[in-house]
Amino acid sequence: MTKKWITLTAITAIGLVSLTACTDNTQVKEAFQQSVNKQSELKSYTFDGSTTLAISDGLMKSANPLTNGLLSLIRESTITWKGISQADPLQYQSDLRITPKGSTSPVDIPILIKDSKLYFNMPALNKTADEFYAIDLQKMSSTTASPLTADTLKNTPQVSTALTKLIFEGLDAKWFKQAKDPVKLTDGSTAKSIQVDLTTKNVKEINTQFQAKLPEFIGTLQTNGLLTADKAEALKKNGMVSIALKAPSSMKIAIDDQGFIRDQTLDITFSVTLDGKVLDNHITLHQTTDAINQGTPLTKEIPAKVKSFDDILKLLTPAAKK
Repeated sequence: MTKKWITLTAITAIGLVSLTACTDNTQVKEAFQQSVNKQSELKSYTFDGSTTLAISDGLMKSANPLTNGLLSLIRESTITWKGISQADPLQYQSDLRITPKGSTSPVDIPILIKDSKLYFNMPALNKTADEFYAIDLQKMSSTTASPLTADTLKNTPQVSTALTKLIFEGLDAKWFKQAKDPVKLTDGSTAKSIQVDLTTKNVKEINTQFQAKLPEFIGTLQTNGLLTADKAEALKKNGMVSIALKAPSSMKIAIDDQGFIRDQTLDITFSVTLDGKVLDNHITLHQTTDAINQGTPLTKEIPAKVKSFDDILKLLTPAAKK
């Protein structure tokens, strides 16, 4: 009898451990998903981030010389940014710095969105540092099919958040791991850290899930300016194996007590097949978000020297065929 009870107790204990492990992973994934959805509640925030891009020239290349010049600037580069965003009314400012690979001369691009106009200074286009180009977002919204409109800038989630949702939400809960110890945020508070790693053990499963979302993934890249329209169309025509995630890759987020993602790190390696060629690409990204919904005011003023960007847009956008 004693042996029987010991055996039953052992079986019960093992069952409880297995059940707890399953429940814990399920809860971790649920916390991950809830934090991604929570981002829709962001009305204002400050941000600070950086990304390193190693994108194949076949993926980011255009027949338009001016467009191609701008794409080549960021194709292999390190980009840093810092700024403030407010959703309603749409106001945004950032200081963008692009350092092409091998260069010691970074390109600084200040950006301001205010009163439905986007202002920016780009050394390659502007003659002086105080001269800015302006784009009327309301006019663009009503006269072109460009993704760069007031509504898309206001409502489209950050690229990293959108890609996170597409890549990771459909995965098995067992791949979601929560760190034992909380992490410290930039404001001194703590947050729980959740990570998903793509390894040789799960790369096949994760790619199956990812490829089901491939059309949305391509659309997100195109909408956010990381993929030209012609390349997006080519990828869609090539079918569901056009893009494949590769190991090792990872995604890590830090979630605060309110459920917001305050820190995120993305390290993604992926291959793209275009015209029968397999092209390797790598993106790393890190961003912190602070002062959530505190209404931090913008510090940049509308520039005094402003030029219309219409002439440049005509060069970037091919004339419509009659």
